[in-house]
Amino acid sequence: MPSPSRAALRTETDEPRRGPGARFRGRWRIALRYGARDARRNKGRTALVAVMVALPVMLGSFAATVLWSTQGTPERRVAQELGPSLQASITFANMADLQQSPDGNAASGNEQLEGPVTVADLDAALDAALPAGARVTHAVAAPVIVFGESLQSAESGVQADLSDAAVAAAFPVTEGTLPGPGEVAVSRRVADELHLAIGDDVSTRLGGSAGSATELVSATISGVLATNQPVSASVLYPATGPLTTADDLTTTLWDGAQPLWFVSGDAPVTWDDVLELNESSLQVTSRDVLLSPPHHSAVPMYAGVPQTSASDFLATWGLLGAVVAIALLEAVLLIGPVFAVGARRSARSLAIIAANGGTSRSLRAVVLGTGVVIGALASLGGVVLGLTGAAALVAQTDGLRFFSPPWLIVAGIALVGVLLAAAAAWLPARGASKADVVAVLAGRRGEVSARRWPAIVGTVAAVAGFTAAVVGGITTQPLLLLAGVIVGELGLVLACGGIVSGLGRLAGRLPLTWRFALRDASRHRSRTTPAIAAVLIATAGATAGIVFSTAQAEYDYRSQYRVAADGILVLADYLTGSPDVDALTDADVATIRRITADVVPGADLVPVTRLVPPAEGDDSYTTVYLRMESSPSGGVSGGAIWGPIVDDGSLVDVLGILDPDTARAALAAGRVVVLAGGLGPDDTATLAIETWAADADATSTPLSSETVPLPATAVGDARGPSNTVLPVVPPSALSTFTDAGMTTEVGGLVSAQPVELTAAERQTLETRLADAFGATEWGEGRIGVGIGEPAVDYGSPDWLATLIIAGSGALLALAAAWIATALAATESRPDLATLTAVGAVPSTRKRIVAAQAGTVAGIGAFVGVLSGYPLGAAFVLFFRYRWTTPDLAWSLTFPWPWLLALLVGLPLLAVTAAWLATRSRLVLTRRIAG
Repeated sequence: MPSPSRAALRTETDEPRRGPGARFRGRWRIALRYGARDARRNKGRTALVAVMVALPVMLGSFAATVLWSTQGTPERRVAQELGPSLQASITFANMADLQQSPDGNAASGNEQLEGPVTVADLDAALDAALPAGARVTHAVAAPVIVFGESLQSAESGVQADLSDAAVAAAFPVTEGTLPGPGEVAVSRRVADELHLAIGDDVSTRLGGSAGSATELVSATISGVLATNQPVSASVLYPATGPLTTADDLTTTLWDGAQPLWFVSGDAPVTWDDVLELNESSLQVTSRDVLLSPPHHSAVPMYAGVPQTSASDFLATWGLLGAVVAIALLEAVLLIGPVFAVGARRSARSLAIIAANGGTSRSLRAVVLGTGVVIGALASLGGVVLGLTGAAALVAQTDGLRFFSPPWLIVAGIALVGVLLAAAAAWLPARGASKADVVAVLAGRRGEVSARRWPAIVGTVAAVAGFTAAVVGGITTQPLLLLAGVIVGELGLVLACGGIVSGLGRLAGRLPLTWRFALRDASRHRSRTTPAIAAVLIATAGATAGIVFSTAQAEYDYRSQYRVAADGILVLADYLTGSPDVDALTDADVATIRRITADVVPGADLVPVTRLVPPAEGDDSYTTVYLRMESSPSGGVSGGAIWGPIVDDGSLVDVLGILDPDTARAALAAGRVVVLAGGLGPDDTATLAIETWAADADATSTPLSSETVPLPATAVGDARGPSNTVLPVVPPSALSTFTDAGMTTEVGGLVSAQPVELTAAERQTLETRLADAFGATEWGEGRIGVGIGEPAVDYGSPDWLATLIIAGSGALLALAAAWIATALAATESRPDLATLTAVGAVPSTRKRIVAAQAGTVAGIGAFVGVLSGYPLGAAFVLFFRYRWTTPDLAWSLTFPWPWLLALLVGLPLLAVTAAWLATRSRLVLTRRIAG
């Protein structure tokens, strides 16, 4: 006899005739009460869902608050530059027609002002522009040199009237007090590097090229400054300090003392005030403007500059949005089976509600109510934990004065947590509303036939999405790439049901345990498909991340220059070959050795000879260079000697040239050493000699051109890394270069053995060399100081980052597999009881549960790795082809150990854990016949 439908069990009077609003409120009042009671009764399941919801909310709140508190947000800029009560800080920009950005970080002008410009002139401009009631406090900012017992450090100094409470509050100290007459406060970094403490006497002087002749001033350290002071001050003097401004401020633009004004009072400094001050070449950082910036059209600096378009915004933030969307989908798929467990276990209660007149909407609301209750409580807890962790981190690094949670963003993250739990409960709620009431009350399990269209649509969407992602990567279209990633992943989620169904049909020849597991998964796709999809997305994301991170590591390794071998001290002459500067002489080399020996004892310095181009003529100039077919595009930090250099092979090891034996043999044979890829036909390098007109530009052609082939040997990899000294010319080939007009000079010195150099020692050496040899036109010392480092990644993912990516994906995948296995074990109790009753050995249950875990983890891992590789490859190809000329340093790799660990290790771990966690004995279930 067929079971009566739910409609036949209800009467017309089951639901009172009320308005839709009243029915909605009544339905959800009951649903939330039921959800709260269900959450209390099933504490284990509630805790699991709460953790899964609270974790992303906690991480999101933590990350948003930390980023908002540590990056250049308006609130942080105000706290750092203006403290708790200053209205503005003002500096002299020395540019005509000054225009600035609202945040005061950027400014532009036509040309430098013609002097004289005095502080009195600027004071008058301030009085005319600032609002009534504004109180102005004078200060001075300047580069200074701080001298320890044996070391010294170049720092940023500020001298201010600290008797003004608003100004004093802007310069907090972590130890001691603010300085008074005869005192000075320094940052923690300066104190640690120079081994200084409160109460010590310290000498300072004005820094930069203008300060080389100033006298030392002694002061007592009164306190240690907190990090991130106004104008990045690391040394603070009282108003009676030694810093003074020049009579004409236009003469000390780059490295002299500059005036600084702090504005306090109740009246804000508005954007109109800022524009008026710009007319006097004054650059302003205003509290009111930072917190309430003007519209784009009201900023003269932005005139003619279009606002960021929607496509540019998506190109910048689309990747992050795609990652967040996939992460939320992963969370929904992880949490969904947990609610399915709850819905299955509450099936009888839900059937009783339906038998007593509950509608489908009421049943959906009851299941969703559990998700809303748990989601709300978990989101609240996640926000509290995230903010607490962010406050602790910010207080540890920068101080609580920078702690500023973005409340709207945090509230949005909490709302997403609630919606996440509700979305995860939607499918179980929908399934519960369609259950056969009579079958459930009788203890039977009704089966619902699956539709085929999701598998077909999902397969087509996955293929189209991954194809679009790869095409978007090759054609450097970020929107197409991101859309392909999202569509491909959603397609795989839809196709999971078809994959499970197909494997269930092929399970006939497998052993009992695996046949049971596959067919059980096929029969219960509503439970299995979300879990497999969660494993799939986790492993696909981990695979894509591993592929991209390994390619990034290779790129960062290749696109850099080595300045010397590990630990080798490099002292480079930045002005080598400059027509107006004399080359380093033997006396200069002796001076450099003497200064270096005082700071770095035991450093045995060896001169490096460099080839320099011919001097420019009045009407033309000549360039002489080796044509290189390929070269990495990286950079260096600190001093570096740039090739070509002259060497007979004695410096090959010290300079860190790749393949040193090959390079040494080539130089001994009279061959030029170049980077791989720089060779022409017949293993030759091409020396190009070109003469250009003095007024030549990028579109000009040379007046004359000549090429000379030279025997050469390539070292290293054409994709990098390279070495700054390449190419290396042997002395026997030097005549070819000198005949072309090139000359040789001492390009710098290197230590014969590795040395240890601290940051303070490096600054001390740089300062003493600058005092002896002067500075360049851009303010740096003529002799640059560098240290040889191994060719390693500049912040790229290393093995630890790769392990984190793989481990995170594996944990998510295992969580999904184990949750699905727990649900499968619950639903399979009657079948397992039947197997036990007909004589199955006790271990059969363990093997079946392990096979169920292996089914979910194995299918998800296989499809995930298979689909994740093209996703990672698409991003690698995007960076390879983003410029007109492909960047060969970006190349696809196949990190097979990591992928094999995901493909094989993940299912094995899931099977092993399920086997160990399952009991052999089973409590038999009483069922009603029929």
